[in-house]
Amino acid sequence: MDNKQFISRLSKRLGRPQCEASALVDALALILRERCSTLETVAVPSFGNFTPVKTDEYVQVDSVSGVSMLYPPKISVSFVPATRLRKALADERK
Repeated sequence: MDNKQFISRLSKRLGRPQCEASALVDALALILRERCSTLETVAVPSFGNFTPVKTDEYVQVDSVSGVSMLYPPKISVSFVPATRLRKALADERK
């Protein structure tokens, strides 16, 4: 499912126009970007937690050429679903 399909399904489920659904998705992405960049966890009740994971910078040496490369620090986001969401998905699969 790509972004357009997701927004289309979300707008149908919410009963709102696609422009409003797109604005909601963009607002969520902005909040996640702002909070996770400061290493804060974002909790969405009954959905789950978005937890930032910071990887420090590191140096790696290419074994063939012997060139050292410095890789910058990186922040990635880990999602842990809430128990209610896990149960709902498990019930849907049955």
